[in-house]
Amino acid sequence: MEAEDIQEELTCPICLDYFQDPVSIECGHNFCRGCLHRSWAPGGGPFPCPECRHPSAPAALRPNWALARLTEKTQRRRLGPVPPGLCGRHWEPLRLFCEDDQRPVCLVCRESQEHQTHAMAPIDEAFESYREKLLKSQRNLVAKMKKVMHLQDVEVKNATQWKDKIKSQRMRISTEFSKLHNFLVEEEDLFLQRLNKEEEETKKKLNENTLKLNQTIASLKKLILEVGEKSQAPTLELLQNPKEVLTRSEIQDVNYSLEAVKVKTVCQIPLMKEMLKRFQATKIETQKQNRHNM
Repeated sequence: MEAEDIQEELTCPICLDYFQDPVSIECGHNFCRGCLHRSWAPGGGPFPCPECRHPSAPAALRPNWALARLTEKTQRRRLGPVPPGLCGRHWEPLRLFCEDDQRPVCLVCRESQEHQTHAMAPIDEAFESYREKLLKSQRNLVAKMKKVMHLQDVEVKNATQWKDKIKSQRMRISTEFSKLHNFLVEEEDLFLQRLNKEEEETKKKLNENTLKLNQTIASLKKLILEVGEKSQAPTLELLQNPKEVLTRSEIQDVNYSLEAVKVKTVCQIPLMKEMLKRFQATKIETQKQNRHNM
């Protein structure tokens, strides 16, 4: 007898799985004891055979020990590695794809109670559909990568411009205060401390932004590689929960708001400028007097 025929003989017509505690009824058909109990109408009276509708009494159930032993032996022989392309539960060809469970199933699985309400598709159609979705997802991820890399280039440019502004502003502050260095040392230090604080805070923010972009790029690279490998995988491997990879690809966030980096600390010392003018005027007058005295 062929292996498929043996499995059919050892399969319960109700649950479509191997017999569990098989029993025979008056008409000669065999079922799992639990399956029969669940199919009985309330009251405990005679019940129709699920296959031939012949009435049978609950008291007529007889354990089928020979069938139970044969089922057990067959299951033990099938504990080895499942051949590629076969259902690990029923050893039938995997011809369908269950959308609900996101995995390939056989025709027997489709008829079981576990999958009765699930959406099914031929495995070839499912393969083509999900392969196209994965390739589309890969293209979208590449586009996201280009967008993030452009943002990174702009961020680097902004950082360079900001550094130039910081340098220019530091020179201006130093120049202004050097003219009054003897009595404005404390003021100069205060301005420089403020600028240094702003520099550190802005550096920290820029570093955080750069780190965020690098992390996003790394995540996209990893996801692109994963999607690429998934899209090139064999049929059964590709159809092992492909929706999870697609979902992570769709929700990958690349939103990033570029902020113009500005220098907040500015040198505003109108009073000090006036004092410098007076100092310079006094110095010039003193020089004139010295020349005149000479």
